[in-house]
Amino acid sequence: MQAKQPLLKVEDLRTYFGTPTGILKAVDGVSFSLNKGETIGIVGESGSGKSVLVRSIMNILSSNAIIAETSKVHFNGKDISRLRHCEAKHFWGTQMAMIFQDPMTSLNPVKKIGTQITESIRFHLKASKKEAIQKALELMGQVGIPEPRKRLKQYPHQLSGGMRQRITIAIALACNPKLLIADEPTTALDVTVQKQILDLLASLQEKLEMAMILITHDLGVVAGRTQRIGVMYAGKMLETADTKTLFRNMNHPYTEALFKSIPRIENQAHSRLEAISGYPPDMTRALLGCRFAPRCRYAQDQCLNEEPNLFETDQADHQQACFFPVGSPENKQAHAVNQKTGITAAGLALTAAVRS
Repeated sequence: MQAKQPLLKVEDLRTYFGTPTGILKAVDGVSFSLNKGETIGIVGESGSGKSVLVRSIMNILSSNAIIAETSKVHFNGKDISRLRHCEAKHFWGTQMAMIFQDPMTSLNPVKKIGTQITESIRFHLKASKKEAIQKALELMGQVGIPEPRKRLKQYPHQLSGGMRQRITIAIALACNPKLLIADEPTTALDVTVQKQILDLLASLQEKLEMAMILITHDLGVVAGRTQRIGVMYAGKMLETADTKTLFRNMNHPYTEALFKSIPRIENQAHSRLEAISGYPPDMTRALLGCRFAPRCRYAQDQCLNEEPNLFETDQADHQQACFFPVGSPENKQAHAVNQKTGITAAGLALTAAVRS
């Protein structure tokens, strides 16, 4: 029996930027696949390369971006990594669409809401003005916007943050894309509105049978809303697994650290959050060893001198890139050594830098 072809297949994606201080490797060898109707969460701190990853997939990068020749992005079996602009403008919206982080900057402040929703409908679907307005009203109803006919005549600044985000969702869904990319869709929204937006996306995805990539820095956002999770740091995937497996067995120290930094209801008021010490690496410099090693509580000399590659664990479809995975005998031994000697990851990194 022939294996089912994934909707999206990303192979060895590498996206670099030329900067005054050197070549910045924002995405450095990322591979994953996504099936029809499936949701994958890409999680990591700000600056880990998540947004550049999805912008590379859609090929909407700035002019100084360089995508490596070896990188491949296949959508429905077709290589879309080298689409010409004339082809891409018909691909965006109809096949793949994105909800951007900040609706106030992704919406045009001098155009009415109605114009911004209907322009893609008229362009891609060749609808008349009347048909496009009717479709826009239906979309606004789908995303829960009250008094949609009134909103058509308003400007973005006249709407609340949550309402603007619903408008961007309506625009993204206007031409029934097969894949929706939600790049930090709840940024700057209060907790109640965040839940409403995430619930809305889940409902629309199920109704329209779309695949979705959900980008976030918060593991709590992807819990229960995704089938699989990829944990990204400094341009690389450090751990991938189905969602239940990942929350049951967080093998990579970075995944564990992200999870521990989430506020919990059971904690007492004014409890200090467990922050991840240190800073992400400078991506314009040549990196030796594990990229998380200088911030990792379990790091050893091997971590600073040798880069671990993603490999399969003893659980199906669970990959990790770590020499001392959380819970393993090697990890416990490494942690015990660090506690006994008082050596920190930062101290190891500093020692290695001095030696070099």
